[in-house]
Amino acid sequence: MAERYDISRDIGNDARRDIGYRVAGDGRSDYGGDLSSKDGIDLNEGADSITGLREKNEADEIGTDLNDANDEQLDSILDNFREGRWSDMSLEEQKQSITDLADFVAADTGNTNPPEIVFRDDMADGSYGGYHPDTNTIEINVNMLGDANEAADTIAHEMWHAYQEQAANDPNNPRAAEYQEGFENYITADIDFEGYENQMVEAEARDYAQGFKNRLAALKGAA
Repeated sequence: MAERYDISRDIGNDARRDIGYRVAGDGRSDYGGDLSSKDGIDLNEGADSITGLREKNEADEIGTDLNDANDEQLDSILDNFREGRWSDMSLEEQKQSITDLADFVAADTGNTNPPEIVFRDDMADGSYGGYHPDTNTIEINVNMLGDANEAADTIAHEMWHAYQEQAANDPNNPRAAEYQEGFENYITADIDFEGYENQMVEAEARDYAQGFKNRLAALKGAA
């Protein structure tokens, strides 16, 4: 079904107003957490914090591990994304941290066919990266890794798209038809920016990624 939509269109670009497809504006690039009408999934709270998302996924335990404030594995991974530590890391160490976070999300979402993470240095200026369902890859722009928050947000957001793709193609997933419909009718920001940011597949990915940013912020506060 990859030919019917292209999630790679949600690649971040500095030319957009917020998270669109090249929308002129103030140049802020963010994969959407800041745009979400909600605070995202609070990884520091209990199960009620992800009630909406878990109800949508038929209480399939997605995100359960993220609720545990004592999750040492997650905190250890995110600790590398703290600004001071991130800026002192080599590019190879940053790549490894991104891969580690992707692995965590794959395990958390139960993605049995996680995408390959491809690091590129020839992408357009301002593009952070994107998920490509036709090749099941996530491309990350190594020239845009200066901002640790954006790096964590990008990989979590795009890994959620990878989960959505898997769910859409799983006849046993109760939301398969819903995801298929969302992808088949995918709205690009250049056509309808408001529709783009409000469509289910994007709003859901933003909320999921926002949870990691919330948890990262909490770690920074505790440092």
